Amino acid sequence: MAHHSIAAAADEAATATANTSESSIATAEAPPPVHYDALPLGSNGRTPAALDPAWLLLLALVLPAATWVGMAWKRALDEDPTRLRRSGVRELRKLLARMRRAPGTPEPQYLHAWLRATARTWGVGVSAPTGKQVTQATLSLTGDEAVTRNWRELWQATERGLFAAGGRTPNGWLDEASRAAAAVVPPRRERLFPNRLAYWIPSLAAATLTLSCLMSVQPARADVDEAAAAIVDLTTANEAALKALEANWNDWAAHYNVAAYNIQHENWNAAIAHATASFLLNPSAKETRDNLRYAITQAQTMDSTLRPMLFGSWYQRIPVLLSASGWQRLGLFAGLLLTAGLTALVLSIYLPMRKPLLIGGGGGLAAGLIVMTVAISSWNAYGKLHDATACILLQPINLSPAPTDLVPREETSPANAGTIVQTRRSFLTWSQIAVDQDHVGWVRRTAVMPLYARAS
Repeated sequence: MAHHSIAAAADEAATATANTSESSIATAEAPPPVHYDALPLGSNGRTPAALDPAWLLLLALVLPAATWVGMAWKRALDEDPTRLRRSGVRELRKLLARMRRAPGTPEPQYLHAWLRATARTWGVGVSAPTGKQVTQATLSLTGDEAVTRNWRELWQATERGLFAAGGRTPNGWLDEASRAAAAVVPPRRERLFPNRLAYWIPSLAAATLTLSCLMSVQPARADVDEAAAAIVDLTTANEAALKALEANWNDWAAHYNVAAYNIQHENWNAAIAHATASFLLNPSAKETRDNLRYAITQAQTMDSTLRPMLFGSWYQRIPVLLSASGWQRLGLFAGLLLTAGLTALVLSIYLPMRKPLLIGGGGGLAAGLIVMTVAISSWNAYGKLHDATACILLQPINLSPAPTDLVPREETSPANAGTIVQTRRSFLTWSQIAVDQDHVGWVRRTAVMPLYARAS
């Protein structure tokens, strides 16, 4: 029995150690370097947009699908057997309208154009149509002897006016030609839609594809007192940084200076909060990473989302090359690469430059897929930290089910300082936060610090 109790206690201790490893750092590790040099203010980051880069894959499909649909419909229109006759009827009626506006008898250039337009109206597509060809086509299409005879006589009268010595069209020719043209019923298009499966696919895709992409635009730089650029004293730097944050909360250098000041004074909760904000706005800066790592090591607590990016293997640290908003912009660039590649591949189906389009399109598609994969995986590595509503707890706190101090303590749930949370809503001096889907409650607004400026 004693042996069994000792084994059970050992198992419980192992379980507790495993659970704690997500939020604490081993003291045996050498502490990371710390930087106390104040940075010039005005180095601003961006608040991430409420957009998963994976949605940018839709952007890569919109233009190629639209191009495919347009080229498919153009091909269907070009291959429509009645297209020649419809264009001939339109051309003939416009020509007769111009001839009516011209003074005197119809000139030879109008009569030549009338012969060509008449041949097209009846589906004769040769370059030098004859009266016999037009007569046969008219009879074949209408089956009406009277209509055929009328057009044959108009054709013969036009040829005499063009080629006979001193020839001219008879009186009333223009009126008769106008009545005959008005009586022609333009044929309906036989192919109202693309008639191949390969053409229907993009048509259906384009009809069902929707994209809602609203990227928040943050100010690139705030107005900053020039005297603050030369600050070397951390106390003065902290005061200037706090004023700068009132003007622009996304000033990562101001967050860095405040964090350095609090590290110097061993205010670890405030140091971790501002160091985290500085890190998220500019993770590629070595100073922001080192100071956050140092503060976490000293406080012996951290949010599990930060662990792989700060203390993980080399491939787990790839996301720190860019901020969350930076990975979103890279995803947009990858979407443009995919768009260009897919569009080139679509055009290779219809245009004669097939080989260059296939090579260029394939290369753009491959590069876009690689960049998009890296952007999506890196953006996802930020977890809750890529949410514009992300906040961090400044102190250990109990989450209350209601915005009041009258809730009994046993009805509240604890949350550690440094925990990343998301704000839901506010009420007076209270904020509702969510640690996860099952851990939601109210805290005083002073107990949480936003990590990003609110998008305006």
